[in-house]
Amino acid sequence: MTTDRRDNDDPFGTGRLRAATLDAWRSSPTRLVEDSNAEDDLVTVGYRDRLFTELAVNAADAAAVSKSPARIAVWLDDRELHVANTGAPLSADGVRSLVALRASAKSDDTAAGVIGRYGVGFTATATVADHVEIRSTTGSIRFDRADTVAAVRNSGISLRDDASVPLLRLAWPVDTAPAADFDTDVLLGLTPDVDAQALLSDIAAQAPDLLLSLEAVESITLPDRSFRIERTEFDAAEEDGAQLGPDSSARRLRVFVDADGAERVYASWLEVTHTRDGVVNRWLAPQSDAAVAARPVRGVLYAPTATDIELGLPARIITSLPPTPDRRRLLPDVDIASAAAGYADLLRIVEPSDRLALLPASHRIAGLDDARLTEAVVDEVRDAPWLPAAEGPDLVPSRATLLVGLTDELADVLGDLFADLVHPDLSTSSSLVALERLGVTPIGLAALADRLVGVDRPASWWQRLYAALAPLVPTAREVEELAALPVPRADGRMNIGARGLSVVATSRPLRWIRTVDPDADHPLLERLGVQRLSVAEALADDGLRALVEDEEAVDDEDAIDDEDSTLLDEIVELLVADPAADAPEWLSRMTLPADGEWRSADELLLPNAPLLSVLVDDHPFGIVDDELVARVGVDVLRRIGVGWGFTTVSDEFPTAPDHDLPDEELWWDGLADLPETLTAVRDLDLVDDERWPEALTLLARDESLESVLADRQGYTAWWLRHHAEIDGHALGWYRAPSESALAGVRDVLDHPYADSLAAALGGSDVESVADADTLLHNLADPAREVSAGAASTTYAAIVRACRHGIVEPMDLAVPERVRAVSGRAVTDAMVIDRPWHVQVVDADAMVVFASANADDAALLADILDVPTSSEVLSAVVASEGEPSTAADTDAVLFTALSGRAVDGEVRVHDDLVVTVARDGESVDVSLDWWVDDRGITHLRRRTRR
Repeated sequence: MTTDRRDNDDPFGTGRLRAATLDAWRSSPTRLVEDSNAEDDLVTVGYRDRLFTELAVNAADAAAVSKSPARIAVWLDDRELHVANTGAPLSADGVRSLVALRASAKSDDTAAGVIGRYGVGFTATATVADHVEIRSTTGSIRFDRADTVAAVRNSGISLRDDASVPLLRLAWPVDTAPAADFDTDVLLGLTPDVDAQALLSDIAAQAPDLLLSLEAVESITLPDRSFRIERTEFDAAEEDGAQLGPDSSARRLRVFVDADGAERVYASWLEVTHTRDGVVNRWLAPQSDAAVAARPVRGVLYAPTATDIELGLPARIITSLPPTPDRRRLLPDVDIASAAAGYADLLRIVEPSDRLALLPASHRIAGLDDARLTEAVVDEVRDAPWLPAAEGPDLVPSRATLLVGLTDELADVLGDLFADLVHPDLSTSSSLVALERLGVTPIGLAALADRLVGVDRPASWWQRLYAALAPLVPTAREVEELAALPVPRADGRMNIGARGLSVVATSRPLRWIRTVDPDADHPLLERLGVQRLSVAEALADDGLRALVEDEEAVDDEDAIDDEDSTLLDEIVELLVADPAADAPEWLSRMTLPADGEWRSADELLLPNAPLLSVLVDDHPFGIVDDELVARVGVDVLRRIGVGWGFTTVSDEFPTAPDHDLPDEELWWDGLADLPETLTAVRDLDLVDDERWPEALTLLARDESLESVLADRQGYTAWWLRHHAEIDGHALGWYRAPSESALAGVRDVLDHPYADSLAAALGGSDVESVADADTLLHNLADPAREVSAGAASTTYAAIVRACRHGIVEPMDLAVPERVRAVSGRAVTDAMVIDRPWHVQVVDADAMVVFASANADDAALLADILDVPTSSEVLSAVVASEGEPSTAADTDAVLFTALSGRAVDGEVRVHDDLVVTVARDGESVDVSLDWWVDDRGITHLRRRTRR
């Protein structure tokens, strides 16, 4: 233990101070107890866990007095903890404050940057030590609990126990100097219960925060690492374009850590310092540009060191508001709300994308003080410009609008139009929750559409708008919100809403359809109600039909005030846009110039039209003006309806023969069922009778008429069969070369396109009395070679025509000959009306046709004026045969071989002999089968018994 010095070696007069203290304790026995209890209260309550904080504050104050930054070093020497610092050394006033317990030598030094309470705060050393030395360049002192106990006992003062004396009331001088390069060195002899390494770790953890809080301290060094802080001015206007208030300045703070000789950034902060009415607030926001990310902000108020006032704010506040002596709370009359000043400036200097994260959140409020400060911060930022705008300077939240989902593309379009739009990075649903609290007004797509009404921009601008809006319209709900979105029309007007508009492949406005300006077209418009019409749909529109048929039927509102644009120009542009588009039939009623007058297009022909070469000389068609042909083109005029070749009449739902076609009623009356649709070649009656070969060529070579000519039941093929003549015969008189089944019955049409015209030529069916007579005549002509099949098919067709009422048998001319099954034309024959008769009649004497019906055979016999076989023949089966059934073997084999089913009674014969009589002569014939007059089927046995 070090011995006392003489008074002249006691620069701070510690001897006199000890004597005065001991006298006070002797004169008032309770004073010692009070001092001991007071120190104990400060140790266990006021300054618990504040050891390094208080020593660092002392170092900062010493630096402030000396006007030079402080360096602090901490190390262990066995069980002795050293905390050394640079700055003003120990003074006599300081010593008096240390031993006075309740007094502080720095109470009047605040203006000079002094922040601590030297005598009171030093009590924190008693939390870990019973022996304390303060070594300074001006002198050193020590405090020792054991020496204090001895001094008390030696003064005759009674003690309850050795622990009942204060550590820091009696000081003794020592002659030990501070560590080299330091002005003050505090040595703490740690008590046995203190974990020295844990204490060092705790100090290391506090070091970065203390460097932020204590501006007079520049570095803190520990045995295994060192920390230093770098404070640089931050020109917000130059770096971020932010304009700070007149009471604010900005800095960048970076704390470096050096471990194992490798220094790196430990944490980085942006700081705004705001001074108003004597209160200095430092607001800090952590940055992420450090090798080790900035630690989360500790949720307490700093004044300037950490208090016990919990905060939920995402930024750190270091304020000059005065705390209580223990630095755990603010003084009762201090309004914590004044610490909010400067927060808006902090938001201005951080990256726009980070600003929202710095807004207070009500769910994080930690208590009444926090609620008060949070409310003040909200008031601070509500009416200050810091909120990033879509374009232009920062916005005041209370005057800003936010569109959830705003993209960069949409902001680029709307930014110069709406200066109050919040930046896209902050235009999210989660952002809106925080910003609405600050007065930001949310706008939806409907409100945006309303704001766009009256906006005057080029059509291309609107197209960019629609493209940018499209990602914000995923469902029908958003589509409905944009019901009033303006859309530029091709006629230069604006439409409120997309419904009722159409998009057509033309750059020219159409007077019968409200069309979108082509430069504004975008797929979004279809989702909003715009109809995308094909050229065919645009041409088929009822509005155009009204214009074509009655120009006065269109509202003036829809007329296009453009003298250079005519209805024809608009139609022509559409037709040119899609060469494959079908034009409606009624478009042919549009009037065009021809021969000095205006006539319907379907009454006109093009100059040099092939149709002219086959028409009668006095045809009623006009010739369209050459000038119009040169301007519009042949193809377009043909599609409008001007004649080139044969044209057609079409009706999607025909109900009557009212299409102004020659002989249409006759054709219509002959139909079994009403046609589902009608497409027919018109003006066939205007073909010159001598020019039908050329006319047929013209028809056959027109690909557009291929399906019309192939429809045998259609009007066109019907009319040609009955009225078009080649070599004096109607086309129905002829057959196509490919119709070999009719060889000999009908003559082949000698025409290069005869097969293409097959449906317009004669076929196997009979359509008239004349047709039937022709067929009967040809069948009777011995000079013609007719196959048995062709004859059978033709006779069946004639009978069928009679049955259907197409011809009456009595109207038919009786042929001189009939075509026998042998292929010969004969005068004496019979029509087979019983199939089994075929077995007993010579091929030259029988007519066979494709019908097993005896009534049909009788009808044919009547037409041919010949008997039936049953009228000529009589027959008797020579033997009774063995009774059998249709299910027995011989009947089944017969059916399999002949394809004829066996009905009724069956008789089986070993040798089936039938006696057949004709014209008084009879003959026995051995046959395979026979049906007698009783209806019994007789079969020759095919199986062995």
